[in-house]
Amino acid sequence: MSKKAIQKSKTKTEKPRKAPGDGKRALLVAVTSTLLGLLVAASVTACLSAVYIELHPEYFKADLTMFVPRSESLSSQLYYFPSASPVSPSDAAFESAEPLENGTLTGGEHYRYVPLSEIPETLRNAFIAIEDKRFYTHSGVDLRRTGAAVFNYLLKRDKSFGGSSITQQLIKNVTGESAKTPFRKLCEILRAADLERNLSKDEILEQYLNIVPLANGCIGVGAASARYFGKSPSDLTLAECASLAAITQNPTRYDPVRSPEENRTRRDRVLSELYLQGYITEEDFRTASGEAVKTVEAETTEERPTRQSWYADLVVSDVIGDLTRTYGYSRAEASRLLYHGGLKIYTLIDPDLQAITEDYYADASNFPRLENGKAPQSAIVVLDPSSGNLLAVAGAIGEKTGDRIYNFATDAKRPPGSVLKPLSVYAPALQDGLIGYASVYDDVPVRFSTDSNGSTAMWPHNASGVYRGLSTVNDAVSRSLNTVAVRVLQELGIDRSFRFLRDQLGITSLVDRGENGITDRGEAALALGQLSYGATLREITAAYTAFSNGGVYHNARTYLRVTDSAGRILLENEAVSRPVLSAENAAIMTKMLENVVKNGTARTLTLSDRVAVAGKTGTTQYSFDRWFVGYTPSLLSGVWYGYEYPESLAGIDGNPALAIFDSVMHALTDQLVKSEKPLKTAFSYPPLRTARVCADSGLLISDACTRDPRGDRSVLAYFTEGTVPTTFCTCHTDVPYQGIGSEESDGVLLPNSDAAERRLVGLVRVNRRFPIEVTVTDAQYSIPIDVGDAQNTSDPRNSFFYADAPPYAGRSNARFPFNRPAGKRKRQP
Repeated sequence: MSKKAIQKSKTKTEKPRKAPGDGKRALLVAVTSTLLGLLVAASVTACLSAVYIELHPEYFKADLTMFVPRSESLSSQLYYFPSASPVSPSDAAFESAEPLENGTLTGGEHYRYVPLSEIPETLRNAFIAIEDKRFYTHSGVDLRRTGAAVFNYLLKRDKSFGGSSITQQLIKNVTGESAKTPFRKLCEILRAADLERNLSKDEILEQYLNIVPLANGCIGVGAASARYFGKSPSDLTLAECASLAAITQNPTRYDPVRSPEENRTRRDRVLSELYLQGYITEEDFRTASGEAVKTVEAETTEERPTRQSWYADLVVSDVIGDLTRTYGYSRAEASRLLYHGGLKIYTLIDPDLQAITEDYYADASNFPRLENGKAPQSAIVVLDPSSGNLLAVAGAIGEKTGDRIYNFATDAKRPPGSVLKPLSVYAPALQDGLIGYASVYDDVPVRFSTDSNGSTAMWPHNASGVYRGLSTVNDAVSRSLNTVAVRVLQELGIDRSFRFLRDQLGITSLVDRGENGITDRGEAALALGQLSYGATLREITAAYTAFSNGGVYHNARTYLRVTDSAGRILLENEAVSRPVLSAENAAIMTKMLENVVKNGTARTLTLSDRVAVAGKTGTTQYSFDRWFVGYTPSLLSGVWYGYEYPESLAGIDGNPALAIFDSVMHALTDQLVKSEKPLKTAFSYPPLRTARVCADSGLLISDACTRDPRGDRSVLAYFTEGTVPTTFCTCHTDVPYQGIGSEESDGVLLPNSDAAERRLVGLVRVNRRFPIEVTVTDAQYSIPIDVGDAQNTSDPRNSFFYADAPPYAGRSNARFPFNRPAGKRKRQP
């Protein structure tokens, strides 16, 4: 096919046919509009340039430090500290750091720097032909393309501008600035001109070809050549070169793996431009157009270095993010600097703990599967409880299949369920003096709602399906009572809870006021952990440092410092450290979280037989997620378990996150003993006051408390200075009783009873009125505050005040409740 035929075919394909009758009039309008557009564009550009260059010249100068030609590839290296990671490291501490095994960062399939001398002319020409045909003749800006783009923007309202030269694209890729505004485009144009005054065309082209995004996480032609064709750029065929150049316009649309046909169509367009511009012969064009380019499977590309660990992945992600925030780099340029800038990155990893954690997660047989063969996912984070330093991490179950792949510990946001309660409700309420260890709340429904069919529902439900009645805060934490969490939140206030999580504990994934009314400022979100989008395991686990570290929150850091190839400090990663609780209140929270393990929802843990453990379980709505965050005096760890795409875990017994924590932490504790690192077996608490109080009121034991039919109602409670109760329980009240409650005739003696056998029992006064019957465990030991002249009832399954307490005051499941009225009755069948 001749060039003329190709050009004619291209014209027919890309330009719509004109309707009959347009003629000279249409031509005149087009010419006039074009001239007018160019005139307006030139005027606007001149005015803007004059004003802004005068006022803000820094906007229009290319920052040459961001465009340093990297003619050689210097691998970056991760380091670790053989002894405990220094909190405030000195130069001597950094000198003691050692290279981490397999800690050389090569970029893998994501980035491979290739000098221009190793990039064949065919590949260079393919990009030039399709992206910027006048690259070697303009001074950074193709005025013809820019004028047409401005005209299109002004008259057709196309906000994409277009018309960018390779130099302009390089600036956008390096700086990450991509706002679709006239001002940003003007800055880019003037910076391009400035850059061309300081760098040669070949230097600009080399940097561009090594930073252009080419889909599937590939940065530059080196990574893309290896990923798609399993070879280096110098070995690419003409068709393969065109396929790579085809990706740039829209990497998602022209991805050669996911959209091979789209890529081939665009590839043929690149080949036609190469032919029309004289870079290839007609024979070359015909041969390459007929070639069926096939990409290779990711696992069959040229030999790669050993996979990075989950920890290395996380360090890379953190450093890239910090480079972009500190220096204004784009993520592509930050990646290029990290992988090939010869950086030294001083991490906080514990290599032994990381190896144990990663090996455990690599073995899928360590994790439960459903009977239908479905395999949920999981992740774990291990921190130093006193500093927040991140010691180990695993981001998914099974052998790691790539570098910088999806990490469920840091990338996934999931509702945390009840592990949020200590953070969002109990800790700030303790700190504000609203509650104490033994404060008592009624574990009964908070509210009722009636639907259009007249059915009444109660809210919230507890995970156990049981309402227990009067409960201390300690018991509510241990048993994860949803009702008490909601009631405390109502006293605390939504705003205080939300701000404490976000501003004090670093949980930044909360939704303040989102679109369509979505917000985490609500009872279900804050009291029950049903966040709109969720939180990451990393940030939830880090928030627990406020308890493990005496009330001081620490963020979860992965590295301390980054230096460049010349030893200059690029990043100093200082810890985020702020006091959010008093040491005493943090100790009280730890006491309550210890009871979760001793007597509550985490009592199946066996690690507590070796060392003290405090923690909290979590199960989310519909059983989509299971969590456990726990800490010993030496280690703090969080575990998440669930499906990649949320669905019910109802077919799995118990809490797998708890079992995973137990297994991994046993192994990590063994390693601490083996390495002779300090292993503490008990928590160290600041001085706390103690007192025995009534479990039903939180006040000092009264005589009536001692007559409670359930036996000893006293509990040992912990208090901060000045908060020990000084008044006696007024919740228990003496009620005359016949017998000991074991016979049918035993029960509460009604007024004017002439029973000879009587004694006093201490029942608890409660304020309960429900629109429907509610089963409450302690209902058989209660009496309403406002009970009137109780009347006898013939049904021994009801309390003595049942007929006098409409609507409902709650009942227990006991066949014959203790607070039934006394009297002779027939035995029930």
